[in-house]
Amino acid sequence: MRFLLLVPIILLLSCSSVEKREAVRADHEIDMNLPAIDDFIVSLKKEYIERCYMPVLKKIASNAPRPCETSLFQMLERRYSITYTQEQVDMAADELFFADIKDRLQKKIKTEPSLRKAVGKRFKNMDDIIAYYKPKYTFRKTEKNGD
Repeated sequence: MRFLLLVPIILLLSCSSVEKREAVRADHEIDMNLPAIDDFIVSLKKEYIERCYMPVLKKIASNAPRPCETSLFQMLERRYSITYTQEQVDMAADELFFADIKDRLQKKIKTEPSLRKAVGKRFKNMDDIIAYYKPKYTFRKTEKNGD
């Protein structure tokens, strides 16, 4: 009889411990997304598209090419000559754009303590940040971004 009384109590205690574990797990599964970084990348990507990517993709020579435009064109010319495709431009743009993002983001994180704290809670290092954001803002056409 005593055993039958203990069963409901044990079940109640085990359920509450499961709920507590789930609550702790939810606290640790922090959303990796940081709006400040998203906004930063979006603004830089818009600028990059206008000033660097589109002139190279459309093969429009600027009177005074910007350094990023020159770097992108030279990379493509070295790899593919001047008969590059949009897919090749996308790959090269990803490489150069995210190298620039990495440098600029490091500076931004160093100068903004609140961002540095938020990044520290979500990411181990700068490579983790880039690995997280690169698929979201890639130039390459994928099923996910549908561009």
